[in-house]
Amino acid sequence: MALPATKRYLIELLHKHKLTYEQVGKYSGIDPQRIKAIKKGEEPTDEEKMKIKNVAYSLSELRQKDVGETMD
Repeated sequence: MALPATKRYLIELLHKHKLTYEQVGKYSGIDPQRIKAIKKGEEPTDEEKMKIKNVAYSLSELRQKDVGETMD
């Protein structure tokens, strides 16, 4: 069973980009406690999904330009 897209984005932001919950919250405009809850399995709202997706894609684009890697 595959992970939901939003959870994959969070894992990428937290582990691949080495961001903290506070940094992800700052970039997305979502409370860090809410980000922790989403990562632990709570269902995100549509707005939260879009915010997390936008942060993940924007950082992936920067990483791709820097090192030539693409998002998995």
